Amino acid sequence: MILTVKDNILIRNLTAEDAPEVYAAVDANREYLRKWLPWVDATNSPSVIEGVINEWANKQEKGSDIVFGIFKDGEYIGNIGLHHIDIGDKTAVIGYWLAESAQGGGVMTDCVRTLVEYAVLALGINTVSIHCASGNSKSRAIPERLGFKQTGILKDGIVLYGIPYERVIYSLEKHAGD
Repeated sequence: MILTVKDNILIRNLTAEDAPEVYAAVDANREYLRKWLPWVDATNSPSVIEGVINEWANKQEKGSDIVFGIFKDGEYIGNIGLHHIDIGDKTAVIGYWLAESAQGGGVMTDCVRTLVEYAVLALGINTVSIHCASGNSKSRAIPERLGFKQTGILKDGIVLYGIPYERVIYSLEKHAGD
């Protein structure tokens, strides 16, 4: 599946063939990403990434997750996905990361906007949430910029490398007639 975000930005499902490029991006940004993402240390080879991509494909087949790579001018720069999709309750959680060098130009904001539209229009999702560690101001700025409302804080809701952080929950709700 491919979704066009802008003329030079698209998000698409990743395949096993993308594993070396994904690994290279993670490896080049390892120190930067590790601060807020618990999986970075475990992604230590292209074969591990290939296994993760295959796992995402299985989850998509089951309808629980849809994960996309983000490509700008044909270059892989990060991921965005719908997680914990519940068609019955019409809910999903968006997760994302972006290479440090690709930040600051609105790429992720545009990708989140596109994914929300897809979730609402194609999947019938009414409530989209984004969860961020309280100290991750860059990640928190995206839902705030897009009109998500802060709907909760879980004390010690995220533990990253043994350090507990508050989990800030943002939600955007779409109701019939909106």
